[in-house]
Order: sequence, then C-alpha cells, then structure tokens
Amino acid sequence: MWPVLVVLFSLLMVNPSSAQSAKKSQDSLLHNAGPNNVSSSLDSESVTSDDLSEERSGYGPSAEGRSKGAARSAQMIGAAPSREMAPFSSWRVDVVVNTLGAGIDVSTPLLPHFDLRGGGNFLAFGHEFDVDGLHYDARLQLGSGNLRLDWFPRRRNFHISPGILYFNNYVTAPSSVPAGAAFELDDESFINSVDDPVHGEASLKFPRRVAPMLTFGFRNILPGRHQHIAVPIEFGAAFTGAPKMNVTLTGTACQQDGCFSFADNEEAQQSLRDEVRDINDTLSDIPVYPVLKIGFGYRF
Repeated sequence: MWPVLVVLFSLLMVNPSSAQSAKKSQDSLLHNAGPNNVSSSLDSESVTSDDLSEERSGYGPSAEGRSKGAARSAQMIGAAPSREMAPFSSWRVDVVVNTLGAGIDVSTPLLPHFDLRGGGNFLAFGHEFDVDGLHYDARLQLGSGNLRLDWFPRRRNFHISPGILYFNNYVTAPSSVPAGAAFELDDESFINSVDDPVHGEASLKFPRRVAPMLTFGFRNILPGRHQHIAVPIEFGAAFTGAPKMNVTLTGTACQQDGCFSFADNEEAQQSLRDEVRDINDTLSDIPVYPVLKIGFGYRF
C-alpha cells in the first residue's frame, strides 16, 4: 500500500512542475518571436478563415474579405480585371455584325463604372422582289457612326449604354413592269404598254440623320476569366423616326377606255399616292430602328 501512495504523490508533484515548465517555454518562444513574426503568421491566414471567424463573432466579413470575394465572383462571370478600370489604361477593339451593318467598335475605360465607346458600321447589298405586278430592284445602303457611354451598374460585364447615332441608311429601288403585263395600285388594275413601258423609282429614307440611342448588353458572354478575348452581345434601339417611302412612275399604261401617260393622268397618280400612303401608315408604327449586335473583341 505504501509504495502505491508514494508513486501517486510523486506524479502529482511532477505534473504541476511540467505544466509550469511548458508554459514558461511557450512564453519564451513568443517573446523571442516578437510582434512582427506573430502578425506575419496571422496575416498568412486565408481570407476565408478570417471571414468565418468574423461571422462567428457576429460582425460579418471584413472589407478586404468582401473585396476579394467580389473579385472572385467577377472572374467567374467573365468580367475584366480590376486594372482595366484605370482611365485610358487599356483599349479594346470589337469586330461586330449588327442590324446597322458590319463594323468596328473601340472602347476604353474612363471610371470604375464607365467606358467610352465609339464605332462605325457599313454594308451594301441588293434584293429583287415583286409587289402587285411591279418589279423592284432594291439596293440597301447602310452607313452609320456612334458614340456611347457604357455604364456598368454592378460588375464590369452587363452595361447600359446611352449614345448618339449618326445615321445614313436608305433604300433605293428602280421599279419596272414587264411590257404588256398587268399591275395593280390601290386596287386599280392597269396594263403596261409595249412601246413605252411603265417604270420609275422607289426610295425609303429616315427623317433623322442624328438620333439618340439606348442599348443594353454584355461585354463578354464567354464563361470563365479571359484576359484578352471576348464575345459581346447588345440589343436596343435608335430613335430615328419612322421611315418614309416614295414612289414615282412614268411611261404609258392602259385600261379599258384606252392608254394614257401615267405621269399626267390624275386618277393613275391618285392610285399611286393611295398605295404609298398605306405603306407609310404601316411604317409609322415603327418609330425606332432596332439594334441587335454580336461580335468578337480583343483587349490590348
């Protein structure tokens, strides 16, 4: 019995001293490390652990944690790096195809939430079609320039872009009727002359050369983070006013009571005016020019 008591007493005496010795050793290590080393070790912890500890304390993540978290989220949705937000720090060129034609947009950052963008579009093509016996050889000319301010409400991807459009789109369409063929204008029937066929010119023009515009879009729809390449999309409208169509016809046309000069016959001209008026009434329901765009961009 006595030996067991002696052993237990010895253990009780040894443990307190060991604990005190260990505590002294820990204090010595902290003293030797100094405040700089301690703060360095604390700084080396990840933002995630800081955020979790602050959430447990009830104060939420730090400003630095929120900033890094937002940066990670921006990278996931394809937004541009933060260094691009410095004024004129980079330039981006987009080759685009849109309802204004084919062209190039050039943009550069101004402020953290704003870019300045300008561009031009050009295209020309022809299309032939027939309406009520009249043949039209239409030629569409697209030419425009624009200057826009891209506003990024949150991250640098989705943008709202007010701007100004210089607009010079128009359509010309030489018109004709085959010799001896029938044609109609506003429910009036005519027979074209063989010796002096009816022919003329049609045109479609917009009332404004300079028009305000408003578009919405995404700078890059590619997933992930991309330093240089982008695929932008955009949609909106330019307030150009409704286009107006005009048609002139000359030559000789015939009806049951005989043949006559189309340009000098009041009834024939009235039928032509009524036909054009119906077309313009339909066009008046579209006071804006739609803008739809997709492109490929490269940031320098």
